[in-house]
Amino acid sequence: MQKKPTEKQALKPLTGYSVLDFSAVFAGPICTRFLSDCGATVIKIEPPNGGDVIRGPKGNSRIFAHFNAGKQSVAINLNDPEGQELARTLAQDADIVIENYRPGVMKKFGLDYASLTENRDDLVYCSISGFGQSGPFVHHAAYAPIAHAASGFDAAFAKVQPEPDQPPPIWSIMIADMLTGAYAFGAIQTALLGREKTGRGDYIDVTMMESMMMLIPGQIQNAQLENPPAGAGFHPIQVKDGFVMICIVSAKNLRCLCEAIERPDMLVDQRYQLGERAKNISSFIDQIEAWSKPLSATECEHRLNQHEVPCSIYNSPADLFSHPQLIERESFTAFSDKTSNFLIQNPPFKLASVDISTSNSAPTLGQQTHAILAKNLDLPEQKLAALASRKVIN
Repeated sequence: MQKKPTEKQALKPLTGYSVLDFSAVFAGPICTRFLSDCGATVIKIEPPNGGDVIRGPKGNSRIFAHFNAGKQSVAINLNDPEGQELARTLAQDADIVIENYRPGVMKKFGLDYASLTENRDDLVYCSISGFGQSGPFVHHAAYAPIAHAASGFDAAFAKVQPEPDQPPPIWSIMIADMLTGAYAFGAIQTALLGREKTGRGDYIDVTMMESMMMLIPGQIQNAQLENPPAGAGFHPIQVKDGFVMICIVSAKNLRCLCEAIERPDMLVDQRYQLGERAKNISSFIDQIEAWSKPLSATECEHRLNQHEVPCSIYNSPADLFSHPQLIERESFTAFSDKTSNFLIQNPPFKLASVDISTSNSAPTLGQQTHAILAKNLDLPEQKLAALASRKVIN
């Protein structure tokens, strides 16, 4: 293993790559924000009237900053033929194009993969959608909760709840968007690596439904069995002021738990061994809670960690800003806009040789429109003014 460098290099790994980002809301923007964090130049194409919906009524919300820090904003009306031509010309200089419109919309604009690669074959083009670019569901509208339901994830999640016959879960956390954006980010790196070897780009078709299916491999395999094994899931353990999560997966985990709660008898009790524990999960939890209920969550976590039992207290989002592990890892970037100061999360991965913390600024709507069109397309100010007067650009 190479020795960790003492100083970070200045050059980020994707420096020199250019991205034309036609995506909005969450899945596409988190992908392109990671690309920006890693050094790529990301030009975000937004509609002049309001821009990305997550900007909100004031134009620059905190959630917009999280997903779009470090990018440049160009406001172009893609419903106007002149706007479409501007975007096509910009795309000719891009290494990567990413979009999450409904399938068929980019073709209508003349900005689909086939149109943009008529005279070049080195473009990496990524489409994000709910169900894919072909098939009977191709035109079905999809947001993250739709993908949660369609993928089998909600049914698998509900099956192991204490009251499995209750209605499916209510979602305010967009798992499908975050996961799909991460897969798109990885797929783009793969295509770029392939381009470095062959000189040719590629078309990437990534879906929220299939991304969510990757979260339930055990359930998908069990669904193919005539007599699937019981699935008990991981249960919160009650303490006097709340709950603690404990995960007992291996024989070592069980041994450590039995040592921590001073119950060596459980180590030889066949009911609690791997393969049998799921059928006796209520009894197993009762044994642990007889020990844990008199303890606070902090005391319980501390004692379990002393014995190397995988566990955690339940942190709230507000707890994360003072979490010692996250402070050590510098997990947040301090951000400020015209209204307030706040923190946004850095990428969940780090590189030893270079700092890929996210930028501490996000663009206002169309902030770089004139500068980029003047520089990249060599448009004079008179032409830009005429385009703005016709509301082709902002």
